[in-house]
Amino acid sequence: MATTRTNWKELYNDLPTHVAEALRAARLKPEHIITKEDGELMAIEGIKEADVNSIRAIYNADSVTVPEKTKETPKKKATKKEAKAELEAGTKNAEETEEVVEEVEEVKETKKSAPRKRSSKYKAMAKIVKSDELYSVKEAVEILSKLAKSTKLKTVELHLNMRELGLRGELKLPHSTGKDVKIAIFSDELAEKIAAGKIDFDMLLCTPADMAKLARYAKVLGPKGLMPNPKSGTVTEHPEERAKQLASGGTLPYKSESKFPIIHLSFGSITQNSDDLIDNINEALKSLNVNKIKSAYLSCTHTPSVKLSTSNI
Repeated sequence: MATTRTNWKELYNDLPTHVAEALRAARLKPEHIITKEDGELMAIEGIKEADVNSIRAIYNADSVTVPEKTKETPKKKATKKEAKAELEAGTKNAEETEEVVEEVEEVKETKKSAPRKRSSKYKAMAKIVKSDELYSVKEAVEILSKLAKSTKLKTVELHLNMRELGLRGELKLPHSTGKDVKIAIFSDELAEKIAAGKIDFDMLLCTPADMAKLARYAKVLGPKGLMPNPKSGTVTEHPEERAKQLASGGTLPYKSESKFPIIHLSFGSITQNSDDLIDNINEALKSLNVNKIKSAYLSCTHTPSVKLSTSNI
């Protein structure tokens, strides 16, 4: 089953010119837009907060039809690697190779994408939150406390759209997040468990001398975000002391996404002391520097996001 090549010039003519150009340059199709968070859209160069509302009004789960997953892989001339090899061998020209590469990427993206459908409960909660209004951290916590009463999972999440890529570090919070993190310290016994696929920890600590032994498990630990790294403070000469420090709950590591300047932070349950939660969120925003934050959203699991005002922090 062949894949039709996308005519990007014909897409998004119903949007403002600068928005259309930004989406075309990002090679983002309508069926992919509805799977993206607001922060991911705003991370695209040229897309501002006001533009997201324009996009959502036209391209949403009710208006966009997502292509069915193709059972057959298009002839795609095999793979990107093979297509490029043919180019180098002189059996294909650059334009044909570009088409093949684009087709393969489109099929992969289509298989991963699925429209986000909101439940009636979610839509009812969304009516309580004004999307065009900025809330203080205290107001946002109060709103989420009410909304979360109807949800089972109540983890508080802070989503930050930053002005820079490649951010990572550690936040020192005034109170415990109440989040239970299982910390492991590398040893020969633990190495055997990792080799057997038994990974039952959320964070792994080791000494600099252990890094040579851990290298063989990088392919297993890396994709799970568990590979120790000096920048994240998980490689230390004193792992036992570091484990106690992290277990206290007042330390929160952070890292921006690989392709987008977005940071996701979890602050534990909304049922914890609200004053402590507000202090922790305010401290996180201060530590990350509000001048480097384009926008901030607070949410609880399965609730709408509340946009935060950072001007008074």
